Amino acid sequence: MNNIVSIDMIKSIAEAWVPLPKASSALPPYQGSIRPSLVLKQSPQPETAEGIAKLKNALEYLDPSSTRGNGKIFEMDGKPAESYWLGVVWAIASLGWPSGEHIAREWSKQSDLYTDEGFEAAWEGYDPNHANPIGIGSLYKRAMENGWDALKNNSTATTPTPQPTGATHYKLLGGPEICAIPPTKWKVKGLLPDRGLAAIYGQSGAGKSFLAIDIGAALADGAQWFGFRTTRCAVAYVALEGESGYKNRILAWQDANGRQIPSNFGFVMQPFNITNPKDVANLACVLPNSVAVIVDTLNRSAPTIDENSSKDMGAVIEGAKRLSDETEGLVILVHHKGKDSSKGARGHSSLFAALDGAIEVNRSQSGHEWCIAKSKDGEDGKSFPFRLVTRQVGKDADGDDITSCTILRDSGKLFTKPEPQGRWQKTALNTIKQALSASQDINKAGSSARCVKVDAAITLIATTLVTTKRHQRQNRAKCLAEDLVTGGYLCSGIEDDEGWLWLA
Repeated sequence: MNNIVSIDMIKSIAEAWVPLPKASSALPPYQGSIRPSLVLKQSPQPETAEGIAKLKNALEYLDPSSTRGNGKIFEMDGKPAESYWLGVVWAIASLGWPSGEHIAREWSKQSDLYTDEGFEAAWEGYDPNHANPIGIGSLYKRAMENGWDALKNNSTATTPTPQPTGATHYKLLGGPEICAIPPTKWKVKGLLPDRGLAAIYGQSGAGKSFLAIDIGAALADGAQWFGFRTTRCAVAYVALEGESGYKNRILAWQDANGRQIPSNFGFVMQPFNITNPKDVANLACVLPNSVAVIVDTLNRSAPTIDENSSKDMGAVIEGAKRLSDETEGLVILVHHKGKDSSKGARGHSSLFAALDGAIEVNRSQSGHEWCIAKSKDGEDGKSFPFRLVTRQVGKDADGDDITSCTILRDSGKLFTKPEPQGRWQKTALNTIKQALSASQDINKAGSSARCVKVDAAITLIATTLVTTKRHQRQNRAKCLAEDLVTGGYLCSGIEDDEGWLWLA
């Protein structure tokens, strides 16, 4: 094959490319990923159902908790930008789709850093007339580097979008039709949806497995759980960790409740790999429709994966969603926290982003509690104290007691001081609570509780103030910490010239 290039070919190539405008000091900073010397003429991508599905699928591989950044997804040298949230929002804005703002907002809302004011300022800050604006290609490239497979996850990558001929299947709904849509169905009202993916996660010894059994029994009975209404359904507990102890846990539950465990609460004791499609299909075959499947634990159900890998965690999410789809039910993963417990569930952030509901279980010197870490259409952040009650369930061969635990709501803490009403104070208090739960500093400044240094607490609070100007964050964080002390939510003291905070 000869490599002769004709004059006509050169002309056609030249017509497809245009040079960048001459450099000017008045131009705003470059927003794209890798600065090219030429820009290919592009037509805006039309908004289609397939295009929307492709974008939403790619966003599952991007972390909405990435800090704001300066509008880049990649640095000028081609390396991934560490902070890229703003770049993703602007890349979506570049499409000009009517649904773009909603898609970007819903993706951003999965982060604890989200605020309406911050998002609106970012969205309005996009400049389509910028000399070299960021494009959607940078978003897709970053998603692919995080494990997204465009060909596998988007059928439109190889199939052209069919053009409508006459009437389409789309229907424009008005207010009355929207209001007539049935309400969200729940397994646990306001906490766990009827179907989808959820998680119960916490530190070792926090009581998450006992809590999982307790919520499973409530679902099997259709009984209220910590004041939440439940919808009665079959429950399947996939017991993969400490299998021999489940007999004792069931005996303890029966002793505490004075009756047998509900008949529609079953256990699966065989090995199960959630990333193996065959295992998922085989398990789905023996489960009833609309079941609640509790997998204890995620790690034992996927023992060979790297939990910090977006690709491996994506395989877990895919398997769990497949199990949910095939049973039309809810899959609840019991999972561990990482070494830094303030960062939530262990592993890649794509897991938390994919959850439809999450319960975080904590253990501190003051006792046990679980909180609503994530609830779609529900209230996040609310905490519920509980106790682990030890119960004797038998004797071993040596005549020693065999014991296990059951969950009991801690009514002694039901009327504790309510959390502050201010959004920023509430966020600051939750941030300090997370730091305290991981702290090893006890008995500081005359306190018998877990403590955290004042300077460290202020720095942590400052990281949450994403809508505050950077040079003002430290001072604003200090004011919030002082307000929490003044309001009686935190106590403070000094020891060896070091300031300490702890829960009141």
